[in-house]
Amino acid sequence: MKCCFITLGCDKNTVDSEKIFKYLVDRYKLEIVLNPLDSDIVLLNTCAFIKDAKKESIDYIKYLVALKKKHIIKKVFISGCLVSENSQNHEYDDLFKDVDVSLKLSDYLSDLNSVKDRMTDILSFSSYLKICDGCNKYCSYCIIPYLRGRLKSTTIENLVKEAKKLAKKGVRELNIVGQDVLAYGDDFKKKSKNGKEKLVVSLINQLSKIDGIKWIRLLYCYPEEIDDSVINLIKNNPKVLPYIDMPIQHISDKILKLMNRKTDKGSIKTIIKKLRMSIPNICIRTTLIVGFPGETEEDFNELIDFVKEMKFDKLGVFTYSREKLSKSYDYPNQIPEKIKKERRKMILTIQKAIVKELNDEKIGYVYDSIVEGKLPGTNNKYLVRPYFNARDIDDKVIVMSDETLISGSFVNVEIKKAKGYDLEGVII
Repeated sequence: MKCCFITLGCDKNTVDSEKIFKYLVDRYKLEIVLNPLDSDIVLLNTCAFIKDAKKESIDYIKYLVALKKKHIIKKVFISGCLVSENSQNHEYDDLFKDVDVSLKLSDYLSDLNSVKDRMTDILSFSSYLKICDGCNKYCSYCIIPYLRGRLKSTTIENLVKEAKKLAKKGVRELNIVGQDVLAYGDDFKKKSKNGKEKLVVSLINQLSKIDGIKWIRLLYCYPEEIDDSVINLIKNNPKVLPYIDMPIQHISDKILKLMNRKTDKGSIKTIIKKLRMSIPNICIRTTLIVGFPGETEEDFNELIDFVKEMKFDKLGVFTYSREKLSKSYDYPNQIPEKIKKERRKMILTIQKAIVKELNDEKIGYVYDSIVEGKLPGTNNKYLVRPYFNARDIDDKVIVMSDETLISGSFVNVEIKKAKGYDLEGVII
C-alpha cells in the first residue's frame, strides 16, 4: 500500500503530521510516496485558521475525493483544524481508529525503520519540537482555542526523551513551537523549581544539555510573556539563538483592546527596547494584522510609524480574516477587502526598504550557518541559514562551493552581497 501525506498550514501541523506518520509506519507496511497520484491512501492534514487556509483545505479535499471517485486512489483521510472546527475533536485517537478499521492491515505489522529513515532524511538536521498545544489567550480574531482547545503542555520528561531521539537521528537544530510557547506549563500544578523563572526556561535549559543539539530557536512568543528569565535564557545560554518570533498584531491601544490582546503599546515598545539592549544582535520577527474591524486611518498611520521606528528584522503582514467562530466576527465597522489589501501592501513596501537597509549592514560580517542543501538546478551553489533565518519562514543565504557541502553541517559564511531580501556570501 502506498501512502501520501499532505500537510497544510503552520509548522504545528507539520509536527502533528509527523506523529500520524510515525503511528502508521510503525503499525503498517506502507510505502511512502510524495505524489497523491502515485498513492493508494492519502492523508490530508488541514488548516482552518483563516478564510484562505480553509479554501485551500476544501479545494484539496475536493481534488482528493475526485481522485477517489475515479479509482485513482482508494482511501482519503482528513485530519487537522478543519475537522476540529466542525467536530470540536482536538485529538487524533479517532483518526487512528478509523485508519485501523478501514485499512485492516494488521497482518502486515513490521519494523519499518527503512521507511522512516527515508522520510526523516528530507530534513533530518532540523526539527520542530511542539511543547504545547491549544491556547488560553482568546484573542478576538483567533479561532485556535476553538480548534485546538485550551493550553495543553507536554511534560518536560517526555520532551527531553523526544529531543534525545531526534538528536540521535542527526538533528542539530530544535525549533521550539506551540500556540503559546512562553505559557508552557501554565496548565501544570507544579511550576519551575526556581519561582523567578518560567517553566519553559527550565525546559530549554534541559534540552540544551543534549549532545548533538547545537541550535535552539524560540517561535511564537507573546510579548506580554517575555520576562527577565526569558531574556537571560537567550542572552546566556549559548545554544539558544538570539532570535525570537514575537507576534504583535498591532500597536494602536484601541485596536489591541478590541483584539483582546493582553498588552498595550507602551509595554510592547518597552520589551522590544529591553531585548535589544540586553541582546544587541537579537533578530526579532513579528506579524501584524491590518484591516481589523474599526481600524481607522489614524490607527493604521500609527502602525506605519511604529514599523518605521522599530525596523523589525522580519515582518509578516496578514489582512484580517473574518471567522465565524471568532468574537470579532460580529464587530461593527468591518473594513472592505480592497482597503485591507492596500494597507498590507503599504506596510510590506515600507518593510522591504527596511530589510534592504538591515541587509546592507550585514555585508562584511561572518556568521556560523547551517547548510540546507544545493540550490535547485545548480552544481555548486548552496543554501545556508545563519541564526537570523528560521527554517521554512525566512530567507536564506546563497554561497558557492566547489567542494561538496553536507546538509546539516555548519560553515562560517562572510556576507558579500545584499540585494533586497537576498544575501550572498562566501565560505571562510
